[in-house]
Amino acid sequence: MRRMITTRVRRNVVSYLALFVALAATSHGAAGLKPGDVRTTALASATGDANDPGAPPDGRGDQPGAPSDGQGDQPGAPPDGQAQPAPPAGSPGPGNIGARARFSSPVVAKHGGWTDISLTGNTWTQGAQDLELLAGTMVIKTPATCTGSLGNALVLSVDGTTTTFAAAPAAPASSKLTVPFVVGTLTEPGRSTQHKLSARFGVSCTKDGEDYTLEDVKVDVLKFH
Repeated sequence: MRRMITTRVRRNVVSYLALFVALAATSHGAAGLKPGDVRTTALASATGDANDPGAPPDGRGDQPGAPSDGQGDQPGAPPDGQAQPAPPAGSPGPGNIGARARFSSPVVAKHGGWTDISLTGNTWTQGAQDLELLAGTMVIKTPATCTGSLGNALVLSVDGTTTTFAAAPAAPASSKLTVPFVVGTLTEPGRSTQHKLSARFGVSCTKDGEDYTLEDVKVDVLKFH
């Protein structure tokens, strides 16, 4: 009888030892176990463990012929990171400066009349299919008083034809002001055309001393093809 017991114990010593360890863990240390301390092959396979041999990386599983990272270029789409094709020839392009008309020395525009203003850089060529805009600013000093109407302005003309203007306010009095020109337009002439810009300052104030001082003028001709 003792021999039979000894033989059975020897044959099953591994199983008994495993059972003993399990019982000991349950009674003394089960409360300290953390999720993931004990993993089985079946559990790893069910949860898609990345360390499980044969499991697809990060649980996605690339299929044969499937696009990487789920993007997949559409037919005709440019590869990632490449620029779009350039616009076709003849499409509208960016504008550029065709001329920069400037005024260098201060001029006193006398009351009751017109004063011619000399400009430099005031000639240019307009292309046959070019649309052009005139834009800029003037810097003036207003008189202490202005008696009469309110028609004070610096007028710009192209080839002798009035094109745009900048109004010269009378208030605040005795102040230095920067005033923008109303944007002027030169439509497409149909053939290459030479232009010249001229300027005149008109003052409608009627009494002595009611004069404007023009200190600066900047006019740019913007060309659009």
